[in-house]
Amino acid sequence: MKKITLFVFSVMLITTSAFAHSDAFKPAFVDTLINPYLTVQKALARDDLEAAQKGAELYLKAMKHAPHEGKAHEEAMNLSTPATAIAGASDIKLARTDFLTLSQEITYLVQHIGTTKETPLFIAHCPMAFDSKGGSWLQSDKTVANPYYGSMMLRCGSIKKQITGDKQSDHDGQANGASKPAGSDGDHYH
Repeated sequence: MKKITLFVFSVMLITTSAFAHSDAFKPAFVDTLINPYLTVQKALARDDLEAAQKGAELYLKAMKHAPHEGKAHEEAMNLSTPATAIAGASDIKLARTDFLTLSQEITYLVQHIGTTKETPLFIAHCPMAFDSKGGSWLQSDKTVANPYYGSMMLRCGSIKKQITGDKQSDHDGQANGASKPAGSDGDHYH
């Protein structure tokens, strides 16, 4: 019985640490990633690979200021790798695939670290993306602008929830502060 309890405790500890963010990441740093990320999202929605690549390069410049001590180094790499791939993508389909990974990383970061700005950010989701496996992304308004399909199906998808901004709501529909992360309510994108 003692071995089972120890095993369960170990699994819980590993699971918790696998999804916890380093204390080195702060909301002010997260702020520096949002505009470049949104530049990539909007460019892909417009089918503009070159603009998406420029946005990815701006994102990577912001990542140069990321903390790199201890666990933060691995997290910084996870946040940089998909942007590096977008910046060097040979076609828009590859950039869109890498944007899915970037979206998962940045969404998790925003939800768990937060931002200092009152800019609204919404999680949008397209259930048809990636052979109906679906894909989510962040955007700054409620009008769906699908980065995975662009002009082919620009409005495909829906807004799932607002995670930052003045009118942010948590899972129970109660208002939260603009800069607080939206706690874990089952929407884990990491």
